[in-house]
Amino acid sequence: MIQCEIARQFFETLDAVTSEQNIPREYSGGQTLYRAETELLELIERYPAANVSMLSEKFGVTKSAVTQISARLLDKGLIERYQSPKNKKERYFRLTEAGRRIRAEYADRNQKAADLMCRYLCSLNGEEKKIILSFMKTVRSCIPLSAFPCRCGEQRQACLLTEQTERTGESC
Repeated sequence: MIQCEIARQFFETLDAVTSEQNIPREYSGGQTLYRAETELLELIERYPAANVSMLSEKFGVTKSAVTQISARLLDKGLIERYQSPKNKKERYFRLTEAGRRIRAEYADRNQKAADLMCRYLCSLNGEEKKIILSFMKTVRSCIPLSAFPCRCGEQRQACLLTEQTERTGESC
């Protein structure tokens, strides 16, 4: 049944998104970075006057997490630490040349993905867009939802009724 395939594809996509967070990506110069590292590079570039506390707030993680991620980026030579002459207590970061290259590569990859998604969504008619939006809102209201087992074999009548309802436009 099509609804079971939609559910299967949806949960496979959620799993892929979750897994992607933990898979390092290869960047130019042989650098391998995790998503959190590339996102911190992006924040450091976007907020050059941000200290660890502010980066933590913008990133939505603890100060300790920012410290740990920044230590890895320092070791990789992608950022450098500095102190403001006005405030010797606070630590700040800036991208090195290698860090700027990787951040630009990361931004380019994201832009290409966004362009692809935009082209697809723009190709849909208004009714298709409303259906997708309704689906996304329904999914959001079901969180935390981690599985949607197909029961078409057990509840064949329910699935047939659902398909008939979809064809005729009647509501349940």
